[in-house]
Amino acid sequence: MIFLFRWLALGALLLGLGAPAARAQVPAPPSLGGPPAAAPALPGSPRRLDDFLQVAYGTSPLLRSLGNQVAQNRLDSLRRKAQNGLQIAGIGAAVVSPSITNGSGEQVLGYDQAVSNGGNYASFAQATKPVLNRFQLRTDYQILGSQGQVLRNTGRLSALDLRRTVTDQFLTAYAAQLQLDFSEQLLAQLRVQDRQLRQLVDAGIFKQTQYLSFYLSVRTQEVTVEQNRLGYRRELGALRYLCGVADTALVAVEAPAPPPLRQLAGLGSIVQRQYTLDSLRYGLDRRAVDASYRPKLSAVLDAGIQSSQPGLLALGHSAGLGAGFLLALPIFDGHQRQLQYQRIDLDEQSRRGYRSFATVQRQQQYDQLLGLIRASEALSARIREQLRVAEALVGAARQQLATGDVAILDYLNLVTSYRTLQFSLTQAEADRLRSRFALDYLAE
Repeated sequence: MIFLFRWLALGALLLGLGAPAARAQVPAPPSLGGPPAAAPALPGSPRRLDDFLQVAYGTSPLLRSLGNQVAQNRLDSLRRKAQNGLQIAGIGAAVVSPSITNGSGEQVLGYDQAVSNGGNYASFAQATKPVLNRFQLRTDYQILGSQGQVLRNTGRLSALDLRRTVTDQFLTAYAAQLQLDFSEQLLAQLRVQDRQLRQLVDAGIFKQTQYLSFYLSVRTQEVTVEQNRLGYRRELGALRYLCGVADTALVAVEAPAPPPLRQLAGLGSIVQRQYTLDSLRYGLDRRAVDASYRPKLSAVLDAGIQSSQPGLLALGHSAGLGAGFLLALPIFDGHQRQLQYQRIDLDEQSRRGYRSFATVQRQQQYDQLLGLIRASEALSARIREQLRVAEALVGAARQQLATGDVAILDYLNLVTSYRTLQFSLTQAEADRLRSRFALDYLAE
């Protein structure tokens, strides 16, 4: 019987969860890759779920890293544009190729004079520009765009996971707080009843031995209150640790508003969109393979000085310019192109399997959560009917207690049964609230 008092504090959940409340607007995660904006002021000691989510979004290094990766992707696109433009480079060379001759004047060591002419001394500027590469350029831009979409969707998925984790821990801390509040309320009620029973014992209506069991229950409840206070401090600390909040004060969190029931998100959901983007990426990978096997043509223009003699007079008469084209044409690579196609096809098969499994899994989870919500609502209705009867019995027993018509132990049993029903209602309402939030995630 005394053991049950340790779980009575959760009964106050029926006060916080049973009353209808408008759903608070969930703060949106930071925009990934958008223009830099002024950082919003974060609450120093958050108490509402939305406040904790706002702090978690603002302090998460993962979301900040993903935002930086999106910005890097945009810079990569600008870099690819610059690579397709005119490229100018300065080239300098001073290469000596000595030769050794014998007494007859025959060369015994050194390059052929037609090749080296004794050396190569050059200083010129070279300009190159890729031409006729529209297919390659369009493919590269599409790949970069696909990478940006994947990064942004990964950021939204990470924000959703963070929201789920913070919400679950907030509900745990909120339940621990209500357990503490209700334990304190129960202790206050027992202390008031304790003073009344002392007066009845002094009046001779009850014996001292009968009163001792009730006295022990009061002392036990005092210990339970301290245990619940430590439990709430631990859960609140875990929530703050998760969100990056440095505050250590023991404050009360506010009741969360249950989210509305929404339909299951289909292929446009954050989770399913990841598989769609993977399919697009595999198609672009095939285009990238095709682009790598196309001829590459570049226009080349250079101007400067090139000479085989290091003398100033020779260099002065060796200024000139040149222009032409460079063509690279793949001929045979051992059938690597087909092997790359097969590798991409295997990735596509894996993607289809994952997406099919995720679709069935999400639908099953959605149907299960709907069933749990309906079952929790039906159970709560039944418990409320029983609570009305139990409350009437406790009220009648309290009146008979003053005249000694009800024993103290019988009265304690009635109170325990009543509180146990409240605890059962609390559990049903808490399960319904968790299921509502879990269902809300599947609608994203």
